[in-house]
Amino acid sequence: MDTQASDVKQHRSDLVLNLFEAYYERVYAFARKSAEPAVAEDATQEAFVRLLQHPRLEELEISVSYLLKIVHNILRRRYSRSVRLREILDEKVKPQARQRYEAGDALEGKTQESVATMNSVERAFGRLSPDERDSLRMIVCEGKSYVHAARSLGVSVTTINNWKHRGIDKIRRSLDAEKAIEDTQPGSRHARSA
Repeated sequence: MDTQASDVKQHRSDLVLNLFEAYYERVYAFARKSAEPAVAEDATQEAFVRLLQHPRLEELEISVSYLLKIVHNILRRRYSRSVRLREILDEKVKPQARQRYEAGDALEGKTQESVATMNSVERAFGRLSPDERDSLRMIVCEGKSYVHAARSLGVSVTTINNWKHRGIDKIRRSLDAEKAIEDTQPGSRHARSA
C-alpha cells in the first residue's frame, strides 16, 4: 500500500512539474500584468502548489487558461484582503479623528486621538500570540505574500492565513472593548455628549 501511495504521489508531482515547465513563463507573464514582480512570482508559484494539492488532479484536463484562472483568483483575493484591511483601519481611525475635528479640537484632538488609537492598536497587537503577530507583521505590515510568510515561518499557507485572520479578529475585538469602556467612563467626551 505504501508503494502504491508513493507511486501516486510521484505521478502527481511529475504531472505538476511538467505543467510547471510548460506553462510557468506564460502564467508569470499574465500575473505580472496585474502585480509587481515579487507578487506575480508568489501568485504563480502558489497556483502550481494549489494544483498539486487538488484532490482530483488526475481527473482534470489542465490547460494554460485553467492555470491563468487560478492566478487571477489568487491575485483577486489578495487585493480584496488588502482593501478589507484598509476598510477596517478606516472604520476605526478616521471616524474618530473626523469627530474630533468637527468638534473644534482640530489639531490637538486629532493628535491626541491618533496617539490614543495607536496606543490601543499597540496594546491589542501585544496581546496576540507570537505566531499571530509574525503573520500580521509579514502579510499586513510588510506586504509579504502568504507563500513567503509560510516559507519563512516553516508552516503551511493555510496556517498563516488562520493566524492572520485570528490576529485581526482579536485586534478588532480589543479595540471595540476599549472603545466601549471609554464610552461608559465618566468624563469621556462620548459620555458628556450623551
